[in-house]
Amino acid sequence: MQTHHVSLLSGDIEKNKLFYMQILGLRFIKNSINQANAHMRHIYYGDFMGTPGTVVTFFVHPKLDRPRVDGRMFFSGLHFGIPAGTMPYWQQRLETAGRPVTIDDRCLLHTEDLEAIPVVLKEVERAVFDWHTNFMSDIPAEKQITGVLGAELHVPDVAATANFFETMFHDYGVFVKGNVINLDHEQAIYLQATAADTPDSKFGAGSTDHYALAVASSVDLDYLWERAKTLSWQRELYVDRGYFNSIYLIEPAGNRVEVASLNPGVTLDESIQDLGTTFAIPPRFEASRQKLLQWYAERGVHFDDVQPYTGTGNPDDAPVTPVHAEHGHTRND
Repeated sequence: MQTHHVSLLSGDIEKNKLFYMQILGLRFIKNSINQANAHMRHIYYGDFMGTPGTVVTFFVHPKLDRPRVDGRMFFSGLHFGIPAGTMPYWQQRLETAGRPVTIDDRCLLHTEDLEAIPVVLKEVERAVFDWHTNFMSDIPAEKQITGVLGAELHVPDVAATANFFETMFHDYGVFVKGNVINLDHEQAIYLQATAADTPDSKFGAGSTDHYALAVASSVDLDYLWERAKTLSWQRELYVDRGYFNSIYLIEPAGNRVEVASLNPGVTLDESIQDLGTTFAIPPRFEASRQKLLQWYAERGVHFDDVQPYTGTGNPDDAPVTPVHAEHGHTRND
């Protein structure tokens, strides 16, 4: 089982876009709405195609521009993968951008975004390739972020939360060892204990709303939805999000855990070239499109500040060179 996405809160969309697009080099892939509150924006970043496992989303509203309280229970931060050997590049890039940087004894780079979200970079033995490469970033392909690796989960009863993840997702290869919820491909959620008398958490800028795990299809969601009922875990919602179907569960400490399907994906309503350039809403909101556009326009939001990609997908947008076989057949391999 792998990460699908992580969703957080932001009170300042310009600071948010500056860090995740300009500094981290992610692509802005969806300009949408909070489906529980259509008057709150929901923006997505990821690799060039919006591949699950690379996606980070933010619910954005000025009222969220307030201090958060990371108290008794909360997800914390974002862990990203970077290609092996690129730590010096990222250290220099982040320091040049004025972000704090430390590297610990495990060779993990620690920094934070412009709303004090902890961000960790870890070298992994892979790099982005083909259409996963963000051709719109100044970061060379061989140095670009490879995807989400995990986060921390702070809870008062580590054993109870560990039991939730193991019993719910054991059939999908999830196991807990040494307070680490192990997912696939070096991905992990790190459990941290909080004191039982710690004050309650309060959402604000940089809070994590939920962490989403990925499954192949709604068949898996049906199975897990019923499994949660059988195991008496708290079920919150089973819903069609348009870009994927989801179930929401509440782990014992009270944090929200989503499980989302892989399809149809973020190209449901935009081509790969146009990702993030339109007012993108799932089909069930289509009847309200004009009213929503008018409401946002009255507040100075027009959803047209990101431009489409017009290149070829080749390095430096070089022309495609055909490869000719001995018998005259043309192969582009």
